[in-house]
Amino acid sequence: MVNFYSLVVYVSSFIGLFAAIFYAINLYYYYKKYKYKESEDKTVSIIIPAYNEEKSIEKTILSALAIDYPKNKLEIIVVDDGSKDRTYEIAKKFESFKDPKLKVLKKKNGGKGSALNLGINNSKADIIFTMDADTFVNPSTVKRMISFFDNKLVAAVTPSMGVYKPKSLWQKIQHIEYALGVFLRKAFAVIDSMHVTPGAFSAYRRNFFKKYGGFDEKNITEDLEIALRIQSKKLRIENVPEAIVYTSAPKTFNELLVQRRRWYSGLIKNLWNYRNLFGINKGPLGILVLPLALMTMFVPTILTVYVVIKRLIKIKNDLDYLVIINYKFGSIFELNSYVFEKYLFSLFSQPLFLLSILFISILALYLFFSNKNKLDLTNAKLNFVFFLSFYLLLSALWWIISFFYVITNRKIIWRSEDG
Repeated sequence: MVNFYSLVVYVSSFIGLFAAIFYAINLYYYYKKYKYKESEDKTVSIIIPAYNEEKSIEKTILSALAIDYPKNKLEIIVVDDGSKDRTYEIAKKFESFKDPKLKVLKKKNGGKGSALNLGINNSKADIIFTMDADTFVNPSTVKRMISFFDNKLVAAVTPSMGVYKPKSLWQKIQHIEYALGVFLRKAFAVIDSMHVTPGAFSAYRRNFFKKYGGFDEKNITEDLEIALRIQSKKLRIENVPEAIVYTSAPKTFNELLVQRRRWYSGLIKNLWNYRNLFGINKGPLGILVLPLALMTMFVPTILTVYVVIKRLIKIKNDLDYLVIINYKFGSIFELNSYVFEKYLFSLFSQPLFLLSILFISILALYLFFSNKNKLDLTNAKLNFVFFLSFYLLLSALWWIISFFYVITNRKIIWRSEDG
């Protein structure tokens, strides 16, 4: 008889497998008629909001200055959001650059949304790019993204994102997570279901801000809110896998936890605020993508916690039994035999193990897609092992903490150093 746990896993696996096949089929037919194109027919403003970014702001500005785009159509605006370090001074020394034009603004600390809005209000271009202050862009990225604005219904365009030189364990896990996202973002865009425009280097049509307002300055995930707002106005968000951007990912466990607490709490709040996007009349976004986003909040978290607790109880009971029968824990042979018989054999004999292998294979195909689009996947095989070993547990932890913060209405800080 199938227990509740197995039923949930099988149903979730079926839905997940259906979604993966659905995304792949749509992407396949898209690329059958896809024609690669670059464009430089529009003026571009790159807005770089920065708060306490003295370690990375210089590299980010140099990356922006190296973008391959007509200099008379490109402007760069750095907005210092009341930094307490040397961010403003470092950025200011670049202001003498006139080709492309670069200017540095300074304001009181008010958050990323307010910094972006100040930059937008001081810009003049047709297309607005938002660029995080720890982001590095391939020179051809802008040309590759601009061409998608030829479609008048496109309000925003997103790139492919990778992790810049991952070194710590946590960065290596994110390395694979971001690479898997390359496939998913394009798959979502093909079915008009993009629901986030990453702050690292997304582009927006200026007219959208004029008509529907700027970034929500009180929102902790302004890039998610603006994407859902675009969807609510029945406009499109495109994605360009060939446009590569790298971001400096959190390197410590605490930094990563603070980031994900903000991301996940923001997702919960924004999905509630835009709950009208759910439903049959909203197409794949309302029928499949957003419901799956909800499912990934609850199902993996509940199941992971359930499995961990159940397994710990099982191990304790087994050890208690072995103590009673005077099991020889000092014998390596007997210990290895016990582990193999009780756990490995049990694992390999379960149908769920075969489902896991299937999904791992699907993830590997996602990585192949990222590699085909020239994303840097150095050491991907080893990092993939780290990802498979830890990601579910980490994700469950992030969701549990985020739910706690939302339910208790606790303040969510932007970064760990903000205290």
